[in-house]
Amino acid sequence: MASEHTGDLRRDPYAYVSAIAVAVGLVAAGFLVSNLVLAIVLDPPLRGNADYTISTILQNIAFIGVVLAYMRYAGLPDLLDIRWPSTVRQGLRSLGWIVFGVVTLVVISGVVSSLLRDIGFAPGTNQIVRAVHEDPTLALYLVVLSFLATGPGEEVLFRGGVQGVLRRVFSPIPAIVLSSALFGLAHATATIASSGLAGVWGYIVSTFLLGLVLGGIYERTDSLLVPAVIHGAYNAFTFVQLYAIETMVVGSGWLF
Repeated sequence: MASEHTGDLRRDPYAYVSAIAVAVGLVAAGFLVSNLVLAIVLDPPLRGNADYTISTILQNIAFIGVVLAYMRYAGLPDLLDIRWPSTVRQGLRSLGWIVFGVVTLVVISGVVSSLLRDIGFAPGTNQIVRAVHEDPTLALYLVVLSFLATGPGEEVLFRGGVQGVLRRVFSPIPAIVLSSALFGLAHATATIASSGLAGVWGYIVSTFLLGLVLGGIYERTDSLLVPAVIHGAYNAFTFVQLYAIETMVVGSGWLF
């Protein structure tokens, strides 16, 4: 994806340290800005569907805003690879990757959750699960927001910004691994709030593996749109499943 960005940077050891520092800084800035915005607009703790909807939208706008601000500051207008399919063949190829990505994420999530339970290491869950448990209709709002906010916002930050910065210096595999590690660690605070320390590492491992898939697909497709849609579709699937469980449409199941 970003091979055209790499070059003489690889000859400078300082470039590796600098790229990692910028990647960590982007994640920290994304969450710092989003938390500041939420603190100004909303009065914590969040209450009701409206609060969670506004919170999700504002957080992901902040993620995108931080990456765009960095691109302007660093003079990197080509940091994000966003390419709309220009032919039917490209569109079908993108669709194929989307289907493959969603199925892979669902399978990985289920397998990892089962393995963690088998070894007595209960996987953590995001705090939004508790909110949906209290009001299942929130899941329906989140299905839509998965495509309009969460998928695009998190992919712009972690794949476009973080992986993009790392890919300017590192080869594909290290860049994907490092960005996925930050992706997993970034979800730790939401897990601690819901599951406590016991479930954090299981959730981090699961999210890290999902990040590897999304990062790999971004590398192969050269288009941030593909992992953004995959991310949104996967989240939407989990919220549909959660809604079904909470409203007794199905009796049991796993949810990441």
